[in-house]
Amino acid sequence: MQTQRRLERLEQFEAECADVETVDPSLHDWYGNTCPCGLEPGECTMHHRARIAQRPPPGTWRTWAYIAGRGTGKTAAGAHWVQHRVEAGIAKLILLIAPTAADVRDTLVEGPSGLVALAPPWCRPEFQPSKRRVAWPNGARAICISGEEPDRARGLNVDTIWADELACWQRAQSTWDMSMLTLRAGPDPRAIVTTTPRRVTVLQRILTETTTVQTKESTYANRRHLAPEFVDQIVGLYEGTRLGRQEIHAELLEIGEEAWFEHFSMDLHVKETAEYEYGRPVYLAIDCGVSRYTGAIWFQVRERDQHRKVFTVFGDYLSVDLTSEANALAIKRAGDNLPSRGVLHTVRLDPAAGARTGIGPAALGEYQRVFGDRILSSWPLHRVLDGLDQLEVLLGGPGREPDLIIHPRCKHLIDALKTYRHEERHGELLDTPDPLQHPAEDLIDALRGGVRSIMPEGRSRGPDLRQVKAGYV
Repeated sequence: MQTQRRLERLEQFEAECADVETVDPSLHDWYGNTCPCGLEPGECTMHHRARIAQRPPPGTWRTWAYIAGRGTGKTAAGAHWVQHRVEAGIAKLILLIAPTAADVRDTLVEGPSGLVALAPPWCRPEFQPSKRRVAWPNGARAICISGEEPDRARGLNVDTIWADELACWQRAQSTWDMSMLTLRAGPDPRAIVTTTPRRVTVLQRILTETTTVQTKESTYANRRHLAPEFVDQIVGLYEGTRLGRQEIHAELLEIGEEAWFEHFSMDLHVKETAEYEYGRPVYLAIDCGVSRYTGAIWFQVRERDQHRKVFTVFGDYLSVDLTSEANALAIKRAGDNLPSRGVLHTVRLDPAAGARTGIGPAALGEYQRVFGDRILSSWPLHRVLDGLDQLEVLLGGPGREPDLIIHPRCKHLIDALKTYRHEERHGELLDTPDPLQHPAEDLIDALRGGVRSIMPEGRSRGPDLRQVKAGYV
């Protein structure tokens, strides 16, 4: 077995030596100012060159924060920076951090813009997954950890850190603080943060530190290297929305008002045209966990174009302190009294409806008895914030026609959209919903669950800009 492995390594070494002899060095001159084609940096699709924002800023900074939109080339910038320090002999022990261990492997190391893919053949690293390590031919090594496990940084003494998508780390504050305590080796210890911004306390703190320098770009800076369909779908789905400002234009959004859905408007989103349309499937979404409140909505879906759907909500229901059996029967009666006359294509329940409590599965069984198993199931698991982002995209923004319309009879849901608010802590509004805002929460949960059941990936056929990392609810 050992002999076979040695032969395989020898064959690999010979192949890499052959590559070195035939490779065109200009293909790997990432920090070059020109290319053989005579195009400006970032314009050539053959000779990739770093744009200004992708180049490490001058000076004696300790942390470089490259804040950029989706598809901008953050991973490429981080990988090339690490590789440059390795080849220059500056980086000898590196710490690689991403939201999860899978993200480190699939994006930072083995991804299409990761360390292995972008390295030149004369200094290409080897990934050693069993050791959670990346090793270069010149002896440099990288240790891989995730943003979920800050204690894995203990005991390390590194000279280089690459922190990717820090705003999505599950334990961002403690992981960052612990990793920075390790950044003390060599004559020039430095870190790079490559992330799309979110209003995360540790990221805000990093950006205000005197030892941090920042470069910033939007998705459009890299449009020459993106599929035209991707760019077109971004414009159609997210441009003009709050999520688009964050995920496309890399804005670190401030929360200026307590209300969550700042673009909700009675004039734009509440219309008689949301009425039930005969012959079109009717969907019912019910938030029926173990809280005192139960909320439900009836809606239909229309195709606007190949990338967009329009959701029309024509009925709602809200109750407090009723049993699951009473709620199930009351919701069925309410549906019978709507213009749809009880017609139902699908019923989606809060996944928590199946959870056992001190009195057993209080909700699921009752709803099964009333609506039957054939059309009843739970809506897809997803992070609450992702579901709320999805609703904000449907509500649209200035100059964009909304894809969520509500009938005036849905007074409970309309009130919920008006009053749903951010959590407040020590006088500061956070980028998380207030956990104690019943009954608005129950109607909004039913709405996001219903939408998610139609677009389980967070979209129709367009791009999902925020990846779900962890913390399913």
